[in-house]
Amino acid sequence: MKAPKTAIEASFKRAIEKSFGEPIEDLKKKSSQEILELIKKHGENKSPLFSSQKIDYGLNNETDCLNAVLMHRPGPEVELMDEGDPWKWLFYRKLNLDMALPEYDNMIDLIRREAGADTIFLHTSSEEKIPIFPPNQAYTRDHGFMTPYGAVIANPDTPRKYEEFFTVRRLLELDIPIIFKVYGSGSMEGGDAIYLDEKTLLIGLGYRTNDTAYKQIKAALENWAVDRVVGVPLGPNVMHLDGVFNIASKTVAAVYLEAVPANFINLVKEKGFDIIRVAKEERDTLATNWLCLGPEKVLFIDGEEMNVQTRRELEKRGIDVVGFKMSELLGGGGGPRCMTMPLSRGER
Repeated sequence: MKAPKTAIEASFKRAIEKSFGEPIEDLKKKSSQEILELIKKHGENKSPLFSSQKIDYGLNNETDCLNAVLMHRPGPEVELMDEGDPWKWLFYRKLNLDMALPEYDNMIDLIRREAGADTIFLHTSSEEKIPIFPPNQAYTRDHGFMTPYGAVIANPDTPRKYEEFFTVRRLLELDIPIIFKVYGSGSMEGGDAIYLDEKTLLIGLGYRTNDTAYKQIKAALENWAVDRVVGVPLGPNVMHLDGVFNIASKTVAAVYLEAVPANFINLVKEKGFDIIRVAKEERDTLATNWLCLGPEKVLFIDGEEMNVQTRRELEKRGIDVVGFKMSELLGGGGGPRCMTMPLSRGER
């Protein structure tokens, strides 16, 4: 004889039947796969574990056509910044959003028009409750980087701790797998990760990414996602590798020579790159922090009033340079590469 159900058991039974719309005895007869599908359907739009939107994902280079990119339009979180001490958040100055947002929106328009890419945001403006992010959240590049198999998630140090988890949540909603997370004493930000080619991943080693994180990434990805993971020691006061080095095509690169070691330059030359030397004044206005929109096409900071020489050298080598002005956004210390996390690239 079966024992009578407790009040808790009866309550749970009603909850399950209400959620799934079927009697509990009928549910028990279903296969495990059928039950899991019902659980997944029940969780849609309620949990980041179940995707509400799926996209194609994956990349292993910087230069194929940009198909999808993760971004965050600066918002109320900027008001958390102390104007008297912007460097507390690694900003040069607090952004004036009345000036910065038109620049940002122009960047979005250019990415959509010039690359035909989907721009996916950490949250949508239709939400009733606008989430408050840390002030640096617009620099989505630093939260991680993609491989052909899914995302590698960074581990930012103070003052950017925990930023990456907003991106993790969004990637899960997009059904993009997380294949590795930098952890423990490993500090890492995605501005230090650049694919030199499809077989070689560069990791900048400076004050935002340490040797522990580099060794973790090397152990996780080498001889699988890429053939080699190469550490690039950076000079003093260099925040990220993409602030002093970038590639514009499979044969064209640019570098601020004083910030990287000679053996790294030799590696780039051995890979067949024609290297543009960037002057200090143009390094200071992020001349290398472009976003590759597709083969031999880059979204570039200005090129008319600043970074003029780097633009000329790129164009001499056949690069299509799409320039845009972002004098206010420069106060945050990042350019179009910093403010975008590519999710998918591929030939069209």
